[in-house]
Amino acid sequence: MVPLSAYQGRSIAMNYLKILMAAGLVVVLNSAAAAIDIQQGIHGMQWGSSISEYKNLTRVKEMKQAAYYLNSNMQYETANQPVPAVYYGFYSDQFFAVFIRLRSPDQFSHLERQFRKKHGEPKTTRNTATRLTVHRWKDANVVIKLKLRESPVEYKLAMYYLPLAAALNQESLENEAPEAPGMAPASSDQSLKQAPLIEY
Repeated sequence: MVPLSAYQGRSIAMNYLKILMAAGLVVVLNSAAAAIDIQQGIHGMQWGSSISEYKNLTRVKEMKQAAYYLNSNMQYETANQPVPAVYYGFYSDQFFAVFIRLRSPDQFSHLERQFRKKHGEPKTTRNTATRLTVHRWKDANVVIKLKLRESPVEYKLAMYYLPLAAALNQESLENEAPEAPGMAPASSDQSLKQAPLIEY
């Protein structure tokens, strides 16, 4: 075995250092891409985009301010459980919100931990009269609301794109979102595509 010269040793060390730096850069870039994901949209749908871009959505409810759509080919899950329903809100033909019914306290807690880790401490409000707790996070132009109503028990998640939603009555829109029973795809349907609800 031929001993390495000092120059060859430094050269090999520099090559290893370059490889490590490149790997580190890939990790940082992937983290940045995940961080801006929610700012761009959700489930491959871009905020502000037209309903005409999504042939797989079915309108399930329409009201003066908004129309609600469901993708009956997808089953989203979080905390290892299927989510009962995901509704996409369009206002004046533009995607501005997503309304999500959650199944259990496990899903609520799992999402709360994810959002705290990614976006920090929420602004939390509690209404003792209605027994409603709302956690709010803001990420650039997107507002995230995670809601827990104690009686009757309900768990909900909503995300709004502020350039379109700021002038709308968000509380009314959330209350008008379709109810999950009878609308959501059956979790036992083998033809459904499955995907994580939120990818952080």
